[in-house]
Amino acid sequence: MTVVDRYKHGSFCWAELGSPEPAVTTRFYSGLFDLGIHHGKGYTILTKRGRDVVAIHRMRADEEARGEVPRWMPFVNVDSIDRAVARVEPRGGQILVPPREVYDSGRMSVLADPSGARLALWQAVNHAGAGLIDEPATMCWWELNTRDADEAGVFYSDVIGWRRTERAVESTRYTDFFVGERKVGGMLQMTEAWGSMASHWMTYFRVEDCDEGAALAAQLGGAIVVAPSDIPPVGRFAVLSDPHGGIFSIVAYGQAARGPTP
Repeated sequence: MTVVDRYKHGSFCWAELGSPEPAVTTRFYSGLFDLGIHHGKGYTILTKRGRDVVAIHRMRADEEARGEVPRWMPFVNVDSIDRAVARVEPRGGQILVPPREVYDSGRMSVLADPSGARLALWQAVNHAGAGLIDEPATMCWWELNTRDADEAGVFYSDVIGWRRTERAVESTRYTDFFVGERKVGGMLQMTEAWGSMASHWMTYFRVEDCDEGAALAAQLGGAIVVAPSDIPPVGRFAVLSDPHGGIFSIVAYGQAARGPTP
């Protein structure tokens, strides 16, 4: 269990999802993770033990008109959003949403890295972000699946200041991002096996049993995109989608190896 009241610079601190039908989406995630529901200023906050976990809001009309699929947007805490944003375009990224105030909660901006993956930056004032992480029903990991790990690695190290180390993983390579000595996220070099899928950030939620979680998601109107599989020595994971196609992953740390679900 990790209770958080304040995040260090470079730490993932929040995630939110735009949906064409927030009520439907809220029922799905609250049912899947057994989370409470709090209706805030323009957002629905999902909670656990009275602490914020993630948020759901209505997708913008222009996004709906373009037929965009809902996507989880992870947020990274930064000490100065203006300093971070100033580094985005010189390093090949785009500023999709310039820095702006979010009520009295803090300041945010949304960027796209050189390969198009979207990430939000957050400078907290009265809302640090998720009050619980890394326990069942909360976020526990954030991973960039990218077409160009070399360019993306340099970009995020320059913009956010992440230190990175690389290791081989099966037929590709994996990069761990660090703030000091603490691992905060990862990056996977996409291969031809990914087809035409665009670069994107993936948000992981921790569960106690991956297979049960995947089955429940399907029962609640979602879908299993990647069946529960072992990732030694971490545990067992699956990639799922909600009823409107929003993609996310679940992971059960330490769950005994069982092989892919038939």
